Amino acid sequence: MRRVAIPILLSVLCCLVSVFGFFYFRDNFSTHYPIKVFSAETFRAGELPWWNFADGGGQPLAGNPNTLTFYPDNVLYLFLPAHVAFNLHFLLHLAAAWFAMRALGNRFGAWLYVLSGLALSATAFYTLITAVALIPFAFWAVQRRSALMLGTAFGLMALSTEPVTILAATLAVGILAFGRMRMSSMLAAIGIAVLIASPQLIAYSEIASEVERVRGFSAATTLNASLAPQRLIELVVGPVFPPPPQHLFLTMFVGVIVLPALFIRSRYRIIALLMLFLALGRYNPLVVFLVKAMPWIRIGRYPEKFMLVCIPALIVLSAIVYERSKEKRYWLLGTFIPLLVWLPLNLFIDLYAPYGVPRVTPSEQRVVVQGLPGGQVASRTDYRLRAQHRDALFGMVAGLQYALTRSPDDMHSILSRIAIERWSTTKNPRWLAIATAPPAMIIPRTVAVKTIGEAVNRIESEAGHIARNAFDSAPDARILSYRRKGQTIYVDVAGPALVMLNQSYFRSWTAVEGATRFRTEAVDLDRLGVVVPPGTHHLELRFGRRRALTVAAWLLSSLTLLTALFVLRVEKSDGSAGEVERAADEDRAVV
Repeated sequence: MRRVAIPILLSVLCCLVSVFGFFYFRDNFSTHYPIKVFSAETFRAGELPWWNFADGGGQPLAGNPNTLTFYPDNVLYLFLPAHVAFNLHFLLHLAAAWFAMRALGNRFGAWLYVLSGLALSATAFYTLITAVALIPFAFWAVQRRSALMLGTAFGLMALSTEPVTILAATLAVGILAFGRMRMSSMLAAIGIAVLIASPQLIAYSEIASEVERVRGFSAATTLNASLAPQRLIELVVGPVFPPPPQHLFLTMFVGVIVLPALFIRSRYRIIALLMLFLALGRYNPLVVFLVKAMPWIRIGRYPEKFMLVCIPALIVLSAIVYERSKEKRYWLLGTFIPLLVWLPLNLFIDLYAPYGVPRVTPSEQRVVVQGLPGGQVASRTDYRLRAQHRDALFGMVAGLQYALTRSPDDMHSILSRIAIERWSTTKNPRWLAIATAPPAMIIPRTVAVKTIGEAVNRIESEAGHIARNAFDSAPDARILSYRRKGQTIYVDVAGPALVMLNQSYFRSWTAVEGATRFRTEAVDLDRLGVVVPPGTHHLELRFGRRRALTVAAWLLSSLTLLTALFVLRVEKSDGSAGEVERAADEDRAVV
């Protein structure tokens, strides 16, 4: 009876949280929730969200690793309110994390993991919560020696998370798999992972050379949110001290059981210590040297992310300590009472009602928003104020469009990043005029410029327009009509003319009329320009040149995931599923 009652109660609780609650904190508020609301509307219209029209002239969605455009739980947004589907993303991954850790060890480890400070802190990040479930799933796949499950774990990580997490998971899996999995199985897992990740890889390849991240971060930015050595005490006693100014996770509390766990002879101990070593980041001279010496590794940032692998390894070791203990009751009380005491401080859920802001009128749709300062304090009052202020970019959920706002995830085009930085530095009204221009307009004449520096100087010192090539529109050229339906822009133009669309320029924009394709180029540094020949033309503008290939890859990826789900369902979870004791014994034989 008890085994039935507890799951029912937890299911009811999850339903209540998903309907009436909201995971409001940090990146969820400023980036992920607004984008998922916009994406949900696009999915329901029967399209893929290729482009975000609301953010600073727009930015890519399909190729953006932070939008999870091809992640399987997007199906929830098709039939549930956006905030319910958003909340379920976190709850389902916490449930999956429980089952993955249960398969690795025992119920003690499973509950310890989902109540740990790191798992709860990860509910502030729509992307990182996936790693909380997928990393122990990858460990379990290695213990089962299953190439299909291992490839599935990494394929899903590639659809949902970022380079540092994948690197950390790869190092850990390499340690676990050495001498345990055949090279042919590892290669098969890589192939499966690439197949699952293929839609994301194809979409990203279209924009990779033009987004801000192509230049990588500075060494200082890469090493931000490093694990301060004094924070190691949090693992044992909880967040008794305030975190440093630069931090990712509010806490990584596990409990006193971590101390004896570190004396267990196991590969998981090697993993945990290696991840701790790397998580130190700027406090670790070797990591600092590597970051400075190899700029190509700066596409990722925040060494604290290595704790996403460290904590699962520590939990596996803690589960072994518990299993071997003769005083299990004391470990239960000494571990879970402190976790439950800290729980209210580490779970960032608020009532949804204050965040359900009303839609704006058409006259309010294009605005320049100066965000409120701060935004990193876990204060429900502060975030409710930001919701009512429609802080960038949260106001997207109300239909607002933004101009000259910094991309929270560094996925604007490089040219738009320059324009935003120049506006922030100079407040030159020319940048504001360009960013808040009509959706489509005729550019009478452009002056040719050859360098970005020349373009910036002309914009800030002259009233004319600039482009890579000089162009004169006909005196009677005009916009006959403009409308946007879903992900497509329709413009009727009487040419010859250079039409400027108030969207960020990327080479992946296409402007067509039937089978005829028109030339696009950047106008006024970063706006989308279309060269229209004489006559009246009916233009269709879409973002994404490889749409058909991406959709085909997405279908193949989905079929692979369904196959993995079917195999996982029919396999029996018996003793061969990778119990901790057996794993520990195998570790002794190798380590």
